[in-house]
Amino acid sequence: MFDDFIAGIMEDLKNTYIDAVSVVFEFITELLTYIFDSAIGASDNGVTTDKSLLGQFLIEHPANFTGSTVEGANTIWSTIEKLCNNAVVPIGGFILVVILLNDLFQVIIEGNNFKDFDDSIFIKWIIKAVCGVLLVSNVFYIASGLFAFGTSACANGMSVLFKEGSTLSNTLTVDTVALREKGLGELLLIMFMGLIVLLMVVVMIVAIIIVLASRIIEVFMYLSIAPIPMATMMDNRDWGQVGKGWIKQLLALSFQGFFIIVALGIFKTLFDNVIIQINNESDGIVLQMALLMGYALALVFTILRSGSISKSVFGTH
Repeated sequence: MFDDFIAGIMEDLKNTYIDAVSVVFEFITELLTYIFDSAIGASDNGVTTDKSLLGQFLIEHPANFTGSTVEGANTIWSTIEKLCNNAVVPIGGFILVVILLNDLFQVIIEGNNFKDFDDSIFIKWIIKAVCGVLLVSNVFYIASGLFAFGTSACANGMSVLFKEGSTLSNTLTVDTVALREKGLGELLLIMFMGLIVLLMVVVMIVAIIIVLASRIIEVFMYLSIAPIPMATMMDNRDWGQVGKGWIKQLLALSFQGFFIIVALGIFKTLFDNVIIQINNESDGIVLQMALLMGYALALVFTILRSGSISKSVFGTH
């Protein structure tokens, strides 16, 4: 009688632990589904209708970015556009004038003290001045179009890697049969490790949002000051490096989201493989759980380093 009572308690505890592990992985599945599914976003005439945070940060053009999931929220684009056109364009124009006058002076005196004077330098200078004025006055929209290349790459990467994200709810379900052969101690350890994995997934989501929020803020800062580095590009000497570096930085920010998508795609595959391994074998579950924790931690560090990875690719510092 007493042995049956103890056996019943042990069985109830085992069922409780197994249910707890299942619930933990259900939460993990919901969080990962939110990352891989809702971040894709539905597109209607080029406008993203999905208003999830990740969807906005990754595949929304800055002109549509609000930082809110509420429909009709104000965009930041108009504020930065007014600031750039009204406050920074005149400064960029002044810098352009100084650079053009200095360039004209240098070209004239380089002609062997006016002995080898060529009238064509004025035509070249006028063409350069006209191009400079057009670029400085419209650089805000040119730069936003440049950023659109990265946005398009992110959107295509999302659709390619996560187009079947809805299957996550089936792939990431832990088979309870594989857990019933475990003892109470091992089940308790698996449950705690599952909680740690859940916590790390939450940390991973927070890290993604922090990195992407910082990235989009940097993009708006680069756009707001765009006329000044564009004006320096008209200089063929040292000042020209400022504009070239600015373009490289903007490209690095544009494609940082793409590297994050690549990291998420790698993590998704690794996570799927670990869950399949857990469901296919009764031994080594603790080791597989340790792998899950390692993969989640590695992804967090990779996301935090995505900015430096993108900058190194485009040769910025």
